[in-house]
Amino acid sequence: MKSIKYLIVFSLVFTCLQSTFAQMNDGAQFGIKAGINGANLYDDAKAQDKKSRIGYTAGVFGQFPLGQGRFSIRPELLFSAKGSSLSFQSDTTQKLKLSYVELPVSIQWHVFGFLNVHTGFYASLLADSNGKLKDANGNAVSLDFKNSDYSNIDYGWHLGTGLDLGNLGIHLRVTRGLKGIAKDQSVKDYLGSLKNATWALTVGWAF
Repeated sequence: MKSIKYLIVFSLVFTCLQSTFAQMNDGAQFGIKAGINGANLYDDAKAQDKKSRIGYTAGVFGQFPLGQGRFSIRPELLFSAKGSSLSFQSDTTQKLKLSYVELPVSIQWHVFGFLNVHTGFYASLLADSNGKLKDANGNAVSLDFKNSDYSNIDYGWHLGTGLDLGNLGIHLRVTRGLKGIAKDQSVKDYLGSLKNATWALTVGWAF
């Protein structure tokens, strides 16, 4: 129920942002985007040999010019797959899959013509989680981590660049979370202060 409530809130915020900026200027664009991302987890001394998880991201966006200059604001509503595969000193390996509904908001600078640079912040809601723990021999270890053991909310910053070729956009973005993924103390004791980190390569189409 909490996830549904948060999703409704995120959707309402995105809709309000779109409506507000669309009324402010006539150059508003809306579109869809999708692509791949490489996810990892960082900031934890207990974990080592962290390996990226290749996933996907997809969603919708709006883009609204700020005045007559080269800047615009770009809110998005995305579904993003994150997580990582990592090892611990106890010779166990954890494969962690996390899925989020994400709301990034970017300030975009159109350097010249088709090239842009953008940066901003995001907030996201945990939609699902799945973790598998194996020992040094590859045998499954019983460890039941539920969605409620992880933080419902994640937030952080992002930085990227892109090419806008007419209605077609190709963007590369890196994202760093500022909040640990663990919520329950037993999970914190095991995973430490791991935070989300991703890169994403997406293709978008504006209408």
